[in-house]
Amino acid sequence: MKFLQPLLSSKPTPLMLLDMAYIVVLLPLMLMLKVPMMLFVLMVLGILLVKKSPASNPFIFTVFLLGLVALYLSLYGAFSFTGLSRLKLFLELLVYILIIVVSLQRLTREINYYLLISPFLFLALSLFFYHGIVMLSYVIFEIFFLLWMILSHRMESNLVESFRSSMVMFMYSLPWVVVLFIFFPRISFEHASYGFKGEVTKRMGHDGTMYLDGNALLVPSDRIVMEVGFEGEVPDVSTLYFRGSVLYVDKKDHWEPLPKYIKREIKQSSSSQGEAQSYKVTLYPTQKKWLYLLDMPKHAVKESQLDSDLVSTVEKKIEEPLHYSASSVLSPYYVQELDAVTLAFASHFSEAQNPKSYKEAKKIKEQYERTAQRTKALVGLFIEQNLTYTLKPEALDINASTDSFLFDKRGGYCVHFASSFVTVARMLDIPARVVTGYKSDRSESLKNYLAVKEKDAHAWAELYIDGRWVRYETTSTATNIDQQAQDLARIAQNKKELHPLLKKLNLYLMYTKYQIETWILYYSHVRQLQLLEYAKKNPSFVFGFVLGFIGLVMVSFVIIAYFRRPSYSSEALAIMQPLLKSLKKEGYLRNEDESMHQFLLRVSKENPTNRALKEVDSMYEEILYGEDVSTKKQLELKKYVKKATMK
Repeated sequence: MKFLQPLLSSKPTPLMLLDMAYIVVLLPLMLMLKVPMMLFVLMVLGILLVKKSPASNPFIFTVFLLGLVALYLSLYGAFSFTGLSRLKLFLELLVYILIIVVSLQRLTREINYYLLISPFLFLALSLFFYHGIVMLSYVIFEIFFLLWMILSHRMESNLVESFRSSMVMFMYSLPWVVVLFIFFPRISFEHASYGFKGEVTKRMGHDGTMYLDGNALLVPSDRIVMEVGFEGEVPDVSTLYFRGSVLYVDKKDHWEPLPKYIKREIKQSSSSQGEAQSYKVTLYPTQKKWLYLLDMPKHAVKESQLDSDLVSTVEKKIEEPLHYSASSVLSPYYVQELDAVTLAFASHFSEAQNPKSYKEAKKIKEQYERTAQRTKALVGLFIEQNLTYTLKPEALDINASTDSFLFDKRGGYCVHFASSFVTVARMLDIPARVVTGYKSDRSESLKNYLAVKEKDAHAWAELYIDGRWVRYETTSTATNIDQQAQDLARIAQNKKELHPLLKKLNLYLMYTKYQIETWILYYSHVRQLQLLEYAKKNPSFVFGFVLGFIGLVMVSFVIIAYFRRPSYSSEALAIMQPLLKSLKKEGYLRNEDESMHQFLLRVSKENPTNRALKEVDSMYEEILYGEDVSTKKQLELKKYVKKATMK
């Protein structure tokens, strides 16, 4: 750090302060610059490092032409009236133009009004392209850094002194910022169509199909698909089914939903049992239109459609993090009056396609008349086949997938179990369908927070019994788990045993991230009303908030007191301060051109009885200019300073 001391202790020039401000505010935008504009920026930086004198007009004009070429190449193909109608591209164009203008002005080495305000423009523009915790933290740092640079210029001091003043001002403003944030929420840009918001990674999303071949649904990834915050604790694991697609049509190698030409009347569905649960979801980009709601949603999410099968979709593909609130009844079934067309699709099967399965189903039908008995026998049939849950099943005969699964390969995962279960149920004259979505557990939960990952993708069956759709967890009929699945479970268990603290810490970090995103990044007027309503009903929350605010004020003043304390060039000079203050009260002031030795010598002559002054003078000179600067010497100096002050 010694190489920084000359920079921090010297007085920076206005151009140096501006350059430092530009470096800080341009860093986030550098990540979104196209290669041609990136090369232009690097070229300008190289010119500034090499060329110390102001650039001539012809040289500046040449750089301007190169900037236009870089701009054109960066936006080539998108530069049209249609392209510019998208706000993101328009803002990108503004960033490029601003970079060119600032570069040209900087080459003149003259400071004007535009050069002074452009760092704030870059800061504002970066907020349109990034929207996440990292950017939130960086924006706070940017604001402080710009304040630091402004004070350095206004105070005409070195960077250390201006930093101390900046910290004092920043901490004075912090409690007021909290108050203003709570009572004056940010404007919501939730429905704008600009930019991306920090999250560019595509998550796996259901697309209304379920394959049984090599494309079968299996994504053993720990990437988070969505984060869920419940009003109370996370519900029981048996209720954590997040509905995605509902599939009726068996296409041999895959399942599909009802054909689009079928227009169904959306009828209000009602749950037969279970308690209502309210929750908030942060869904990460899937490039699909499906929202995921717990079975069974009570109503549609705002600006989405909820069909008769309780499938929720939005109009546009989800290309950025989506936040929505929902309420569901945690029930394994719901009542619904089924129309004739849907009933026909839910009952259709081909006995010639899976003759072995049909033969077994026929036996069950002849033996049992009641639907409940047939359903129990269906579960028993699957258990009797000694099926194995495996993550790497042998390829099924797609032309007879159910027969191949039940009587030949006898191994698969959720999609194979659900598909075969629905097919045999239909053979038993029980209407059935496949549901895909996510089945989570509580291993990735903390308090009211639940993380749903790609590996939680799941498929299950719903059977239409006595006027209601009943959920069946078909993988529970497996009697064996293959070695690979056991190894994965064992590895996960070992990790849990070996690193419980790390696992807990990771959950706390995810929980903190979720709370920040929910209450800070997306704090709007609606969230404000929710917060105030919650405060009315919970006096303990208000009391905790007041205590927290008082704590914030106290911490702020402690930091302020620390940075407001005088700084001294040496520890010895700091030790001398009580004596200097005492002498000042007696009328002894140190002249500007007077050394400490000369000052103490003058005071000693006028106060011959204060012998401790000579000892202080001797000890101070020894510490300051001698080789012995040990703690013992400093303690001795403190002792003599105390004696001299008392006299």
